Amino acid sequence: MIFTYDYFIDKLNHKIKSDDSFVYELLVTVVKNPNRYTGIFRLSNAKTKLIQNVTQSREIKFGDFMEDIVTEYISKMGYRNLDKSIGHDEEGNALSADQVFMKGDTVYLIEQKIRDDHDSTKKRGQFQNFKKKYSLLKKQYPNYKINATMWFIDDSLVKNKNYYSSEAAQEIAPNISLNIYYGGTLFENLFNREDVWDEICSYLLRNKQERSNELLNIPDFDTSPEILIALRRLKTNEPALFRKLKSSTPTYVQLRKELFPTETNLKKV
Repeated sequence: MIFTYDYFIDKLNHKIKSDDSFVYELLVTVVKNPNRYTGIFRLSNAKTKLIQNVTQSREIKFGDFMEDIVTEYISKMGYRNLDKSIGHDEEGNALSADQVFMKGDTVYLIEQKIRDDHDSTKKRGQFQNFKKKYSLLKKQYPNYKINATMWFIDDSLVKNKNYYSSEAAQEIAPNISLNIYYGGTLFENLFNREDVWDEICSYLLRNKQERSNELLNIPDFDTSPEILIALRRLKTNEPALFRKLKSSTPTYVQLRKELFPTETNLKKV
């Protein structure tokens, strides 16, 4: 065992928690984009759309958690993590690595994605971005070997595996090795530590089982104290947005009808 279950899950819960900042960000998103939540050409009502947004947000934050926890596992396995802000490409755009670390005479790069379900345009862009990063590392560490990996955590989806493998096979350069891994093959082939992958999977499975009866809780925009706090913060921090929410613009009138039917919180503010 590398980490205890409690430590692992505390990290996860901290990343995906729905605190005051999350509620405020949700409110701001709604007010800035009312057309995403209302309109006759949307079958879902505003509350259903909110649930979709929160679910998507949690999935993104889960991806962030997986980056963070894998960084910690890498350190525990005896590698030295490096600064993830690795520099700039030729156009001056900042490049950041999901994982970058070293051991001995080798610098390792991992581009980490939850799943391989991208369309044709995105898959090409992702590989080009990957190439920019390992090419930059080679310039920064000319006397080191570069071991660069694209890793898709969920091995139940391998939509573009042939494309990525073909592109990687064509990138032949001295002291650079490229890998395309799915699921546990990363820990089996790169680290020779299948036990680490087993630990991650067992913790995630246990957590999923413990959450089996969990219902996603969206605070009631009309009456909940959480939204009241967020509305007051909105009025103070972004008064123009608050005025839009209270305006007679048809889109906002409809938004209030769906999310603030009694305007209890709005009247308090």
